[in-house]
Amino acid sequence: MRLNVVIYFLSCFMAFIGGHIMNYTAIIYAQDMFGSDLLAGLGFGLCFGPPIILGWIAGVYSDRIAPSHIVVVSQLIFACAAGLFIAINGFAESSPIRIPLYLITTFLVGVGWSFIAPSRLAALAQIVTKENLHQASVIFNLLIMVGFGLAPIIIAITKINYGWNGVFVVILCLFLTATLLLVGIKTKATVAAKQSVLFQTREGLASVLATPLLRQLMICSMLIYALMGVMQVLLPRFASSVLLFEEMQRGLFLGVLALSLILGGILCMMFSKRLPTGLTIQGGIILGAMSIFSIAFADNFTSASIALMCAGLTGGYSASLIVAGLQQHAPDHIRGRVMSIYTITSQVIPAFSGLIAGILSQYLGVMQAMQIGAFIILILGGIGVFKLKAVRAYKALATKPL
Repeated sequence: MRLNVVIYFLSCFMAFIGGHIMNYTAIIYAQDMFGSDLLAGLGFGLCFGPPIILGWIAGVYSDRIAPSHIVVVSQLIFACAAGLFIAINGFAESSPIRIPLYLITTFLVGVGWSFIAPSRLAALAQIVTKENLHQASVIFNLLIMVGFGLAPIIIAITKINYGWNGVFVVILCLFLTATLLLVGIKTKATVAAKQSVLFQTREGLASVLATPLLRQLMICSMLIYALMGVMQVLLPRFASSVLLFEEMQRGLFLGVLALSLILGGILCMMFSKRLPTGLTIQGGIILGAMSIFSIAFADNFTSASIALMCAGLTGGYSASLIVAGLQQHAPDHIRGRVMSIYTITSQVIPAFSGLIAGILSQYLGVMQAMQIGAFIILILGGIGVFKLKAVRAYKALATKPL
């Protein structure tokens, strides 16, 4: 593997850890410091809500401008958000500015997410060869899941020893390090800015809608990430209020999801050529929803962890196949726009489902909210098995190892 690819993956890894710590922080900080699931869901929604609009713009500029430059700017936005969290934590508990500033900060995080994901995916396709892109995309997604898994553990350890300010400093350092690692990474624009942003946005969307496999892979990603939003918002509350876990035990429980997502990505690297790609994606959605539904019945660490591990394994495997498939089949000249649509689904859908889950939890209880969310996704996944014919027949293209 070339040195610049290793450095790029290392930068991704630092940024993914920092980003997922930020996401969990938006939820857990609101629950712990403000005592509100509703505010936690709203904050999480703001972390991923801005891509509804900004994600389209990010896709166009990831084609118009060297995507590595966009990555740098977006990572510095995350660093600024970490600094604002330090400021929030410095105000007294009775200060009326804390909640508005919390909402502004989570919105700023959303701006960063709008640009960082499509630009990193677009840059990856320029750093590796076409033959290596499938495996590189699986590794890329694996690093995302490793970051997702490590985040709650890092939060728990850092918060116990250094408090919330320690968590914010870790986020700041991770993003600054990730930015410095990009100094030697060179990428370029793939399309000229001859048409308007709106025209080029429509061009990318039309290409996805006109291609059955791309369109249906996007639908599958929406179901996977809807389930992820339910888990991210409800699992911390379920662990503390239903299972009565302490801080470290809650971090370890959420770490089970991280570990299983990682294992799912590793299994994808090992068996993706041996199993039917499309049916595996669809089966992963259904099994993941069934597993989350069953967690609501768990009453101890072991049973809850087994169900959570099943959800993570199937979700990690399916998500890796989806992003690799989109990368392989996206045309080069609109890759940034295609991948921006994917990242919009991966950010907006969990934000929306997380917001709904937070509202349901506030008024019905965390167990009922978890069951309702999982059941809806289970039904939609079952319908998809019959309706998404292009995905059902999909087999990944032959690839070479890195």
